Amino acid sequence: MKYFILPILSLFIFIKCNAQAASYTDPAAAYLKVMLEKGSEGSYQQISNFKVIGTSYLYGEKLPGSIYTKSEKSEHTNLSYNTYNQQVDVYLNATNQIISKKTAEVDSFIIYNSNSIFYNEDLLFYTSKLISSSAKDAFYQVIIKGPNYNLYKNYSANLDIVSTNYIQSDLRQFNLEYNYYYLNNITNEFKKIKLSRKKIIDDFSKIIDLSPSIDFDEINNNPEIALKKIFNILNNK
Repeated sequence: MKYFILPILSLFIFIKCNAQAASYTDPAAAYLKVMLEKGSEGSYQQISNFKVIGTSYLYGEKLPGSIYTKSEKSEHTNLSYNTYNQQVDVYLNATNQIISKKTAEVDSFIIYNSNSIFYNEDLLFYTSKLISSSAKDAFYQVIIKGPNYNLYKNYSANLDIVSTNYIQSDLRQFNLEYNYYYLNNITNEFKKIKLSRKKIIDDFSKIIDLSPSIDFDEINNNPEIALKKIFNILNNK
């Protein structure tokens, strides 16, 4: 796999333009879009019979972080979170050797805020086994932990056909999807959230009337901010 460096100024302009757009773009998806737009011809990752452009690594490779397993830990090292195969690559500080960890081998990991223009806080991920037996085998970002409800976010990459290049039948590009889930700490119910104002109101109607607190535009313009607001209300119920 070949690598390239993105100009910081280009990234900043891209984010500013997207911030002004009417539709919401997840920061990690925005990062991937920049990688696709700024990538040079011939830069790809070989997966099976496909040449795949873009990146499956959340916010890129070799990010500062820490990782924890049941029996050991590696703190203040460099990590790469591969959203395609749900593995974490750990770069050992002494030898720079790379060790890949599957979800079954990991309890949690943290990607530290490194003055990225895409995220401005530490990103904490739990493996599914620490969350719920109902959760699919993957890593989940912890958005909110509360007395009543926990809010999580899951990223997964898949391979898409490159719409601008139908000639190369073996060419694909990474596409990043994300979904939100919540855990009811009282009943242990683990459930995927449908980003619909009506659906969210209906889901919690037996507990509280959320209709005065949810604006349609909030769910569409920035669902994460809207969900944080909702689950802070639920945790203070």
